[in-house]
Amino acid sequence: MNVLLFQAYDMHLDRLAETAERVCHALGEAGIEYRIVGGLAVLFHVQARDPLAARLTKDVDLAVYRVDLARIVEAVRNLGLDYRHVAGEDMLVDSAAPNVRTGIHLLFAGEKVRNTDLEAVPDLGARVG
Repeated sequence: MNVLLFQAYDMHLDRLAETAERVCHALGEAGIEYRIVGGLAVLFHVQARDPLAARLTKDVDLAVYRVDLARIVEAVRNLGLDYRHVAGEDMLVDSAAPNVRTGIHLLFAGEKVRNTDLEAVPDLGARVG
């Protein structure tokens, strides 16, 4: 049982990392500024310092500027990703098998994700360690 659990964990982490790499490469090629944020950013940060303390996340969160949304949609189209706005969230999902739970969630710099949030998503110029 544990071997299967570890294999599933590794496969999910590999898929997340590969997805993030492909999208980040496409955005970089298009000259679009972005930051990986949320659980995947924490996982990468913690894994670099203490691999045994790293915890998995279910998706990829990217902070971007809203003005770049049309360019983002165009930049990832060749990757088989489509833009969706679902339940108040902006995301990129696999066009062949859309799944909003594992999509790439877009968070807009300078805006709150939810009205109840205390702070807006930081400007992309603000880098943390």
